[in-house]
Amino acid sequence: MARGEWSRVTDLADAGLVRPAARSEHIGAWDEARQVLLIHGGSNLEGDLWAFDATSEAWTRTVTAVAPAARAAHAAGWDPAKQALWVHGGHNSQTKTWFRDVWRFQSGAWTLEFDGAGPCGRQAHVAVWVSSTSSLWVHGGWTGSRRLSDLWSYNDQAHGWQELAPVAPSGVPPARSHHVAVWDGTGQALWMHGGYSDSLLGDLWTLDASGLSWTEVVSDGGPTARSGHAAVWDDANRRLWLHGGNDGFLKRELWRYETGSNIWSLVAEHAGPSGRWSH
Repeated sequence: MARGEWSRVTDLADAGLVRPAARSEHIGAWDEARQVLLIHGGSNLEGDLWAFDATSEAWTRTVTAVAPAARAAHAAGWDPAKQALWVHGGHNSQTKTWFRDVWRFQSGAWTLEFDGAGPCGRQAHVAVWVSSTSSLWVHGGWTGSRRLSDLWSYNDQAHGWQELAPVAPSGVPPARSHHVAVWDGTGQALWMHGGYSDSLLGDLWTLDASGLSWTEVVSDGGPTARSGHAAVWDDANRRLWLHGGNDGFLKRELWRYETGSNIWSLVAEHAGPSGRWSH
């Protein structure tokens, strides 16, 4: 998207184009240094890893001898310092497995980092990479029988999990799945929006990393309650961007939230990608 307009990068009509198969419930991460988008897994349960080079506008599949089991609805964070993709959890509907393992993809190879005590197996949760502590944080999700509200940190140096208990347990977001979360590196805070609990959620929360205190952010306007949307964080301008999701209808809207002014803006409503969720 340039100058406030959507533009199609690849077209379904491009004959012979090498690219990933259609899917949902996959993970994605942006490598700013190399200008590459990585995607992995998803509903097709192929367990495949692809890289899209934004400069050449070409897809490349990476095949390795060791790799995570095929899964969907997993969560991921990107470590820009080490150019590493961190992956946690997910679900395989064919084997009825809810994963709890932690994998790292770096320098063209997968490594199983951890598969022991820590968060229970889950899907449709969120993850962010916290560079200041070299940690992967995960929140919430669905176990197959219940939704979760727990927050965990996996430390790259200690190679272990720690549950992060909030200072005021009564003031925490309700359990949820299919939500979105981003990490504010400047403010050292986690931002989280929407998802599904007993019903669709449209709430916005922020967690101060130093005090582990949650605050619900209330503002006028903003997106309808929804799940399965996508989010990215603009650290330079401290903005949260949201796209799509499902509020009973597949949405195609693009929203921007300004943290400084506490204002939501509908940037695009009818143009751009078709309505979608779990992207």
